[in-house]
Amino acid sequence: SDKDKLAISKARKYGIKFYSFSFADSKNSVLKLRKLIGKKSILISKIESKKGLKNLKEILSVSNSIIIDRGDLSREIPIYRIPTIQRQIIKTAYKQKKPVYVATNLLENMISKKDPTRAEVNDVISTLEMGAKGLVLAAETAIGKYPINTVKMIDFLIKEFKNLG
Repeated sequence: SDKDKLAISKARKYGIKFYSFSFADSKNSVLKLRKLIGKKSILISKIESKKGLKNLKEILSVSNSIIIDRGDLSREIPIYRIPTIQRQIIKTAYKQKKPVYVATNLLENMISKKDPTRAEVNDVISTLEMGAKGLVLAAETAIGKYPINTVKMIDFLIKEFKNLG
């Protein structure tokens, strides 16, 4: 949109080098954004739709990395399929040597409570074991009652994971 083009123009003027592309759905759409942001910028494409999933290999081929947005993806794909699809996406990206970040519902319980559930802790560690290069907190820190505890917990879990290997 014109609004996006204006934002990108301003970002480039201020030296912004990292861009995240929501709802990346095809190689063509990613290439259009790449043209606007420049070849030297880092483009992170968000996989959060059936179409993005269908065109994953093509999207990866023209992106620097991807984010799996499990929340938006689960609006189009049954939630029980998200864990296996997450694994497939990470494997596909790994084969193309592209980093993968995982977002949404990592420590959701911590929006209102000081501690995560056992399932959330297991999910975070499992996601790292699958090969995710990073984890993206959202509601836990944006609207949660315990954002500092959440960041400390995710940091602790990442360190715990690194100590396993």
